[in-house]
Amino acid sequence: MNIYIVEDDIFHLEDMKITIEELGYSCIGSSDDPLVVLEEIEKLQPDAVILDIHLQGKESGISLGNKIKALYEIPVFFATSDTDKNTMSKAADIRPVAYLTKPIQKDNLQAALILAQKQEELIISKDAIDKEETIFIKSGNKLVKVHLDTILFAHTDSKNYCSIVTEDNKKLTVRYSILKLHEQLKKVEFVQTHRSYIINWNKIDSLHEYDQTIEIQGHHIPIGRTFKEYIYKRLKVI
Repeated sequence: MNIYIVEDDIFHLEDMKITIEELGYSCIGSSDDPLVVLEEIEKLQPDAVILDIHLQGKESGISLGNKIKALYEIPVFFATSDTDKNTMSKAADIRPVAYLTKPIQKDNLQAALILAQKQEELIISKDAIDKEETIFIKSGNKLVKVHLDTILFAHTDSKNYCSIVTEDNKKLTVRYSILKLHEQLKKVEFVQTHRSYIINWNKIDSLHEYDQTIEIQGHHIPIGRTFKEYIYKRLKVI
């Protein structure tokens, strides 16, 4: 985990650097100049920021913390020797991970860094889920947001075009071959059943053995001979 420190007291700064290294983390930069801080955070992309509230005798750290959170969504926690309730209340408004009182104890710093790490993991996880579970499909002059779990199936219209059919009976055309579309979806739920069809496995209602089709909400999707063995292996039949 890479930490950036905003501190104007050289003794506190060096003490924090040593403690961070002892805990197995890295200090990748430090400054007490708000403009430099913002430039270096953008460049270095730290995982968390330790921020002194009273930079050069002012409460500029609170304002800076607000900017950091707004611009970069990086976990921030304050380090200060000030225990004034009014100052603490102002600092709490930006929802820091922790509020540490100087001189900072090693155990307290470790706990704060663990909290910051968990917060960063949640942000990354949320971003990954958002990217994974939705796509945008061009329809006319607009981009339509589609949740992947609402897709029933897709089929070939022509060599370079496919149609995606959703739960609300929308039919959206994309300029992809069926193979390229399958690559774009990149989820285990989407299975090719025929050279011209991909289905959402979770939407299967039934499989008709007589005519070798899969039924999904009244739609009958063919099973190609090439894909039959895999489909039957994947089914849990009792």
